[in-house]
Amino acid sequence: MNQAEVRRRQVQMVSIILALCNIVAVSRLAGYNGVTYVAVAVEVYGMIWTVVSGGLTGILGRVLRLRNSKGQYKNAARMRRNALILQLVLGVAGSFAMLLGAGAAAGLFQVQYSTLIIMILAPSVLLRSLSAVLLGYFQGEGVELPAMASGILRQLLIFGFSQLFCRMLGEYGRKVSHLLGQENFTSMYGGVGVAVAISLAELFIAFFLFLVYKGTGRSQNRSQGQDNARIGDSFMDSFRILGAGRGIPMLIRLLAVLPVLLGLFFCSSLEDNAVACVEYGVYGAGYGVLCGIPAALILWALIPVCGRTVGRLRREESRFARTAFQGGLHIGVVHGAFAAVFLAVLAEPFGAALCPGQETVAAALLRGGAAVAVLIPLCVYFARFLMLINKRMLVLIAMAVFDLVFLVLTRLFIGVGGVRILGLVHAGMAGLGLLCVMLGAFCFMQLHLRADWLHVLIIPAMAATAEGLLCLLLDKLLSPHMGKVILLVICLAVSGTVYWTVLLLLRNFSEQELEHIPGGKLIFGLGQMLNIY
Repeated sequence: MNQAEVRRRQVQMVSIILALCNIVAVSRLAGYNGVTYVAVAVEVYGMIWTVVSGGLTGILGRVLRLRNSKGQYKNAARMRRNALILQLVLGVAGSFAMLLGAGAAAGLFQVQYSTLIIMILAPSVLLRSLSAVLLGYFQGEGVELPAMASGILRQLLIFGFSQLFCRMLGEYGRKVSHLLGQENFTSMYGGVGVAVAISLAELFIAFFLFLVYKGTGRSQNRSQGQDNARIGDSFMDSFRILGAGRGIPMLIRLLAVLPVLLGLFFCSSLEDNAVACVEYGVYGAGYGVLCGIPAALILWALIPVCGRTVGRLRREESRFARTAFQGGLHIGVVHGAFAAVFLAVLAEPFGAALCPGQETVAAALLRGGAAVAVLIPLCVYFARFLMLINKRMLVLIAMAVFDLVFLVLTRLFIGVGGVRILGLVHAGMAGLGLLCVMLGAFCFMQLHLRADWLHVLIIPAMAATAEGLLCLLLDKLLSPHMGKVILLVICLAVSGTVYWTVLLLLRNFSEQELEHIPGGKLIFGLGQMLNIY
């Protein structure tokens, strides 16, 4: 990965954090059952869009970049036009399929209140497909700024439009609920407001990218000049090239989305569907957000490390690549262990601060599954490395095993064990743990690496234990005297200071690792101040 691509991927992590914040905002406006209604619609939309356009931007960008580097400008323009026609057809088909199958999809999860939300989201499949082609063009030109700007802009637009339409349509739903004596219409129409916001945001993003595309004019000028292509790509050639290039990435994306979709069957597993929808809303807007934000921040830090590792491998500097990779693994474990223990020990204050009225459910979810804050970043770190060195089939196999384990355990915990929403947490923990081990083993075999487990795993675990005990003590002493948010801030500052002091005093990082990881110079400087390095 070059520096521009690293920046783009880091901005994607920022947009994910903004998306998680949007989920919290939706829960305030539409309620936790409204979050579930929207989740059903968004997952249906995500599955269809993945089939229609998943992985297209990356493969189209690589193909166009290759054509341009060879001076085949007219060929690149033809490929871009063929991709646009193909995505236009597939996008229309996907939108109509989503529109016509809205009732069946909502009935599959026994969440009929999602039907109208799915129908309103249907045009987004077409709009997002057209945006994918434009983003592929920009990547082919080596321009990453439109992708970064559109990712942030999308979430800001969704937030702004959601605030407007959720309040407006929610008020209408409140009147319908009062008239029919059914409270769920308030949440349903609030979810409709979110769907309207997403569709409008996608329309604005497509228009924004089109304006940027027309403003550049680089490809049009090139196509009028000298061209080195002897034979142009036909439409079928373009279809074959794009289809073959995005096949495995699309399957991996589908397998990544599938567990969330399978988790929605929880809503049909309980006799009281209304209670199930509320619990799943807490699972998404509480547990998912609290674990997702630190996971995204850790991934933000790991992205440049992954790029350096692959760059060293391509320059045949295997020893430096192994050092960089272990540095990324090490910093991921250190940050993830801190986040997981912090969330688990302070589950009750977090639940009370983020999920008022459902703090007991949120706290139970965090105590049972906070470890995903470290498992998800490590899984993505391993998978991204394997994808960059063209070992996609290994990632596909590992993801298929993960989905199978998650499906079996979800059915076992919820259907047989009767542990309700905690079954999703336990199944996710077990599946992610297995996935992390499999992907990590594949990476270690590719690099012929033997990790220093004392420094990578054991010492951070000891420091995290000390952090947990300190947070537990502070919670007992301070919680009767102050608000939950202030308590969390104080615990974060004190436990973070103690945690990193322990790691520094034990000289947990080697000087070679500090050269590759984000914040390495700062850690080295603090170590020199303490006469450690």
